Amino acid sequence: MEKEKDIFRLANIIARSLEGTLSVEEQQELDDWLTASDINRKKYEGFSALGVLKKKSAEYLQVDWQADCKMFMASRARLQRRRRMQRFSRYAAVFVLVLGVALGVYVGVGYETGERPVVQASVPVSKNAILTLAGGERVVLSDSNSGVLKRQGDTRVTVEGNNISYTNNGGTSGKKEKKLLFNTLRIPRGGEYFVTLSDGSTVWLNAETEIRYPVEFVGNERIVYVEGEAYFDVKKDESKPFIVRSGLTDVRVMGTSFNFRSYPDESGVSTTLESGAVIMVSRDSKQEIRLEPGEQGTLDKESGRLSKHTVDTYLYSAWKDGRFVFLDTRLEDLFHVLARWYDLQVFYVHPGAKDIRFTGDLNKSEDFRAILKIIENNERVEFDVNERTVSIRLR
Repeated sequence: MEKEKDIFRLANIIARSLEGTLSVEEQQELDDWLTASDINRKKYEGFSALGVLKKKSAEYLQVDWQADCKMFMASRARLQRRRRMQRFSRYAAVFVLVLGVALGVYVGVGYETGERPVVQASVPVSKNAILTLAGGERVVLSDSNSGVLKRQGDTRVTVEGNNISYTNNGGTSGKKEKKLLFNTLRIPRGGEYFVTLSDGSTVWLNAETEIRYPVEFVGNERIVYVEGEAYFDVKKDESKPFIVRSGLTDVRVMGTSFNFRSYPDESGVSTTLESGAVIMVSRDSKQEIRLEPGEQGTLDKESGRLSKHTVDTYLYSAWKDGRFVFLDTRLEDLFHVLARWYDLQVFYVHPGAKDIRFTGDLNKSEDFRAILKIIENNERVEFDVNERTVSIRLR
């Protein structure tokens, strides 16, 4: 985190220099940065041309920007983007001065014009999810499926856009006599989906994810099976614990919000808790850990051992709000995420490029070439693109 602190300190100095309020020591620090490279000077000239930065300066000086930054970041992790921007517009307005400069310093995103480049969204893959019904029938979900799709037992299945919901019709048969009917929803690369389960719990499904779940929960447990990544907002029901199962891992909850990640090509399974409390269980080692909000539990697939630590939950849940967020992330790990969303094949001309670190908060609707351009601005790697194959080399 020291690198990020240095960046925000420099951003603070640049913002204040636009007002002429620097101390002698700060001016010297700014001069040293400006003379370090022509690129730094060009960035500064771009900031200087921004009337919007000067307009925000008065607001900036009236608040503790570090506290507002933390509040804004924590709040937007808990809300959908539209609600987040409405409710926390004050914090966004104040924070944009320093954050804008900081991101410009770090990744050099075209601030010469004062606006973020707008690129037409172009995700070159099919987003159609595949729903397998209880009887084995496979349905490709698209806009043409809008409305009531099927009725399975006492449950109505409704599709609208990239949302599917299960509503119980209040059948008369006794619950103990009902048979569990499972549906399986498979999300392809480049896709996302939103599911409302029959108990009212909601699930955001990330690209290349599969979830298997009952059409209606029967018995004294609510169990779903996940491979990939999903964000859960579980309805509380003390009589029926909610269990997410994947491989040798169970996550047991009553009512809470958390991100769950279990991709087959990754070495661990993680649960990141935003609210409530969960118990993560290793069925192999029989170990259990309890997570509190702001904690992440991880299962090492090889050893079967569980561990936990405190994290910034926004880093792990921002995907559902349309963001790629990376904090000092290895380029190889970053491209695991991008490849899944844009359906890319990645080739490293120089293997050492895998260990380059990147920090950024990016828009998932951007064309992937625009995303690559932003990453290239760190001036340490460059890319060659041939259809869906990306070759990465060191500069």
